[in-house]
Amino acid sequence: MDLQGVGALAAAGVAAASVPVVLIVGRWQLRATLRAADAAQRAGNEQAQATYRAALDAVKAQAAASHNHWRRGTQRDAYAAFLLADHQHREASDGLPTRIDSDPTTLARLRAEVESTKGALRAAYVAVDLEGPGDLAFIADSIVTHAFLVADARQREAAMERALIQLVEMSVEESRGGVDAASRDRARNCVECLVRLQMAVQQGPWEGDPRALPGGTPDELAQLTYDVFTAMDSVGDGLSQADKSALLDMHFAGRPQLRPGYEQWNAELERARREFVRAARTELGAS
Repeated sequence: MDLQGVGALAAAGVAAASVPVVLIVGRWQLRATLRAADAAQRAGNEQAQATYRAALDAVKAQAAASHNHWRRGTQRDAYAAFLLADHQHREASDGLPTRIDSDPTTLARLRAEVESTKGALRAAYVAVDLEGPGDLAFIADSIVTHAFLVADARQREAAMERALIQLVEMSVEESRGGVDAASRDRARNCVECLVRLQMAVQQGPWEGDPRALPGGTPDELAQLTYDVFTAMDSVGDGLSQADKSALLDMHFAGRPQLRPGYEQWNAELERARREFVRAARTELGAS
């Protein structure tokens, strides 16, 4: 074989040997390309997920902020409505003993105002109880309880005061309605009997209403009590049965606003009112 043939065979051998090398190199390059593409895809997915989570967290934060704002608004409205209802109820009950006269319709109208504000206060309390929190609702319940106790005492005293005003008007010469002299004398005697009974009760050793003692009305008051009943009967229809009962309660047990429990109710009511305002400000985040 000449030199040219040998060269051709050698070149063919080299070419044949280089084919597997090219294939191997190409395969490595393909794998590298695939790995790079896979890594890029994973990185892209992670970036997309991070972006999605960030957007979702932002939406959740915005929704939470909006809900908290709405929640504070409804609580603020409930607390404000409760304080307003309490103020209106206090104004109505405070005016009871001082705004009455002998006309029964005046007392009926004032009592109706108090009852109306009671209903509004109950409704306002329900809203506070629903909105919470529980400790603030507990304070609101204390306000309602003691406000009603105070108002009831004032209503009883207003009824006593109205009956007394009517009896005194019946006993004076310039009384309205043209009361005759005999009727004035009977009314005046009734007033005097009530005063004697009240003085005996106040000077006695009893605490509270002596009629509530285990043995009933003490013997020392028996005659005075009989005189009062007789005098009231002599007045006739000038005093209703409710008026007579109110006058007896006034002179046996005293005015409700002067009784020991009333002062305690008032103190508890004012304490609860201050505590409610403080707790509401804390709950709403006020400074």
